[in-house]
Amino acid sequence: MKKILIISPYFPYPPRDGGKVRLYNLIKHLSKDNEVYLLAYIEPGASPDSIRTAKEVCKDVFPVVRHEDKRIEREDIPRCVSFFYTQAMIDELKRVLDFVQPDLVQLDFLIMTEYVKHIKNIPVFYTEHDLGTLDFNQSYHDRDLPDNLRYVEWRKLVEYEKNIINKFKSVIVLTDRDKNIMKKFNPDAKTVVIQTGVDIDFFNAGKNLGYEKNLVFVGHYKHYPNADAIVYFVRFIFDKIIKKIPDIKLYVVGSGLTEDVRRLEKENIIITGEVEDIRQYLKCPNIFIAPVRLGGGIKGKVLEAMASGVPAVATQEAADG
Repeated sequence: MKKILIISPYFPYPPRDGGKVRLYNLIKHLSKDNEVYLLAYIEPGASPDSIRTAKEVCKDVFPVVRHEDKRIEREDIPRCVSFFYTQAMIDELKRVLDFVQPDLVQLDFLIMTEYVKHIKNIPVFYTEHDLGTLDFNQSYHDRDLPDNLRYVEWRKLVEYEKNIINKFKSVIVLTDRDKNIMKKFNPDAKTVVIQTGVDIDFFNAGKNLGYEKNLVFVGHYKHYPNADAIVYFVRFIFDKIIKKIPDIKLYVVGSGLTEDVRRLEKENIIITGEVEDIRQYLKCPNIFIAPVRLGGGIKGKVLEAMASGVPAVATQEAADG
């Protein structure tokens, strides 16, 4: 039995998006044979139920409330990394390391990698969820900036990632494609593939109910690639489908609705927001769409749709993983 400390920029309970779902299931399964400790940012005003749920599977949980305005800004830290680099997390990390004395540490997401510099004499593993960062056009970081400034930040981030990766015992990626990209990017990095799976007891193909004219997209829309995907689909594709099938409906399902996503709602576009049980939308007679244009890794939403027996129409970017 190992003491495993997992460090995340996002609190994985409730598991509302792909990264959180992966973390949630990882913790659930690791906890069967190990003591898993979770150190993670939690948003101000988050429900106490989130922490209580996490404690049901973790040996202990250490939430840190994230205040973006208290980030540490340094010339050597990329902007998107600095948003998650705070003195509060540094202090809590030091306290947790002394208290837990873990056998190993896992850091998730590039935006948390600066904390590896505060961990001494313990093996640290890094999970890279999305190597789309390495392509300027695919990267979703700093999308609020004009392209010229975003390019400067992107160059800085790529250089940062190349250097920081060497501080980890191993880099975990989600697909063979990402492993090949990592080998070219940093040949010295020790890379291993641990794929994302899907709970086929929870998501399963029920009886096909026949054909109805429903399209479904699922996402957490504060994650930029998801908002970009559905806005792109509605603006450039959906009208062409309506001309062929006038009574078709599009259901936009998921949490973290942004204003540009909310504005898509009209008679045949239903914005549900977060739902109690996503499975009611992931079943025939619906058709799942994944018009994702940005990022890499593997799209858990596509796996969930396929496990549910739903036809999935996807871009190459969504299907690559």
